[in-house]
Amino acid sequence: MSAGICIMNKNAIALAADSAVTVGNHLAIHNSANKLFNVSRVAPIGVIIYANATFMNIPFELILKQYKKQLADNTFSTLQEYVKDFFQYLIQNVDLFHFKTNEVSYITSVVTDLLSGLIGDYQRLLQEKISKVNRELTPEEIENIQDESIRITINYIDQQNILENTHFYEYLKDQYIDTIHHLITTTIPWISSKDLSLLSEEICKLFDKKFFRNNFTGLTFAGYGENEIFPNMIHVHLGGIINNDLRYTIIETKNIQENDPAFILPLAQTDVMQTFLFGINDQLLNEIARKTEEQVHFCFNNLSPSYFSDGKKDKVRQIILTSIQPIINQIALTANQNYLLPITQSISSLPIEELALLAESMINITSLRRKVALDNNIGTVGGPIDVAIITKSDGFIWIKRKHYFKQEYNPQYYYSHYWNIGGNFNGEPKHI
Repeated sequence: MSAGICIMNKNAIALAADSAVTVGNHLAIHNSANKLFNVSRVAPIGVIIYANATFMNIPFELILKQYKKQLADNTFSTLQEYVKDFFQYLIQNVDLFHFKTNEVSYITSVVTDLLSGLIGDYQRLLQEKISKVNRELTPEEIENIQDESIRITINYIDQQNILENTHFYEYLKDQYIDTIHHLITTTIPWISSKDLSLLSEEICKLFDKKFFRNNFTGLTFAGYGENEIFPNMIHVHLGGIINNDLRYTIIETKNIQENDPAFILPLAQTDVMQTFLFGINDQLLNEIARKTEEQVHFCFNNLSPSYFSDGKKDKVRQIILTSIQPIINQIALTANQNYLLPITQSISSLPIEELALLAESMINITSLRRKVALDNNIGTVGGPIDVAIITKSDGFIWIKRKHYFKQEYNPQYYYSHYWNIGGNFNGEPKHI
């Protein structure tokens, strides 16, 4: 669990991230993780990572630092080319990072994640049915619920958007169908042979779709290419490598322009930052929509049919239900106009120092909330906050940065890392 933020105007990019990392099922929280990195010795490029701190069982910090070493003094015309080069680096170093060895582990984790959702649907439907009939369910009723939970999962897979860049279906079907069969039958032993074949087929298709739920590393690249004068941002979800190909999806891109001078992107645990920026967060909006729909059903279920002409009750119900989403959209639009817009207007003209302070403050308020609120997220954001500013002329500049070592005891670190970009013979860099 973590929190990060990217803020941009015409002058600079501010990046900030906390240091908390959750180990196991919230069994322990350490406040020493690195989530903000400069990925080039010379180019003005930075990246924030969140969600999974490992990629194919390899620490992502290690991967980024190895990439920085390989990139050396090379530069590209655009930020997009840096991202493309990094993705190519991952594919070309499958053997170095043992990605092939961990392929089955990644596939298993994705399938297990999906099946856990299926089990959750089954248990929810079971409890709803028991509450409704107020008796022990018959074997036939239980079987119907089992079938329905499978149908829900299959429909969910069908509704996912297709990945633009990958084609894993045939490979999964050829190499891992037995593994998928085993995972399914172990998780839901009651599944029929017909449904087993159908669900296995759908799961193979799943890897060609934008399903990343709990099995991804979030990466936000921000900076300037050689031919770019204004800041740019590319936000991606990185899944894993299958058959020497990278499974990922681009979530959002942003280019600051003359007529679009400000941008702010909360990352990971965004609820507190969204509330500050919009006056409301996505979680609350979704809950309003859910509760409203639930109340509509409750009211109509308790209305006498005599109030309606034949067949009109369900029609009226549907008309009211379809009006919920436009209401939610209007709330979001109002929040955007009344809360976010004044902030972005201010961000567009903020000096560099204030941009960094705003980024740090957004992580601070999230950390404070996680510190004092006694909920399931307590302590999941915290520790030292790393803050960096990126400008076209000055490059990547650390404003705040934690170290696991004392700088004065390790002059060799600065000699080896900064000598080529202006260090003195005594190991003290001119610029850090």
